[in-house]
Amino acid sequence: MNYFDLYPDVELPSFSDKRNSHKDFIKVKNLFKRGKIREDLYGDVIAFSKYTVLGDDRPDNVAHKIYENQNLDWVVLLSNNIINIRDEWPMSQFDFQRYLDNKYTRDQLGEIHHYETNEVRNSQGKILLQGGLHVDADFTFNFSEGGVSSSVNNVKSISFLQHEIDKNDAKRTINLLNRDLLSVIIDDMRQIMTYTDSSQFINRKLKRGDNLRIAEPR
Repeated sequence: MNYFDLYPDVELPSFSDKRNSHKDFIKVKNLFKRGKIREDLYGDVIAFSKYTVLGDDRPDNVAHKIYENQNLDWVVLLSNNIINIRDEWPMSQFDFQRYLDNKYTRDQLGEIHHYETNEVRNSQGKILLQGGLHVDADFTFNFSEGGVSSSVNNVKSISFLQHEIDKNDAKRTINLLNRDLLSVIIDDMRQIMTYTDSSQFINRKLKRGDNLRIAEPR
């Protein structure tokens, strides 16, 4: 089911110069309506599974792989509260390279953006210092084991290029609604996209907007 097939229609006054009268209306999709996955599903740990977006896969590619229906790309997006796919979905290799070319020079890409810690463990394998923490270049970690004090300057530099790669890759881990709940969210969306009785009500999938046109003086 295509996402926009779920949207109801609204009749709005036509402002076209070719209109026949002030009573002319045009039918359009009501894009002010927006569905979302209900909160009780978000709170259910078994309702979603982690998924890693591979390569240049788009939401429709993921929907085809997981749900065997590319038109369910909207389920992929709603599962992750993605509104702006341009900023919230991992860029393709082509788009990523174009983004880098527009933002940086070749020399800038090689410059240091920040420093991060490397993971430190003790002899029993317990993590004493998490890796990936942003720190200063001269950061020193002090710890004690077996009565012996140690101090390490265990940091690594992250270039602007690596920083941008890491930012893009961080968007690859997403949540996907489990297949057995597809019927639930589709039924919910149908209900959300249905009109209830009002002064503008025509039927469950159509309402008419108010004609606010002001008559031109004669």
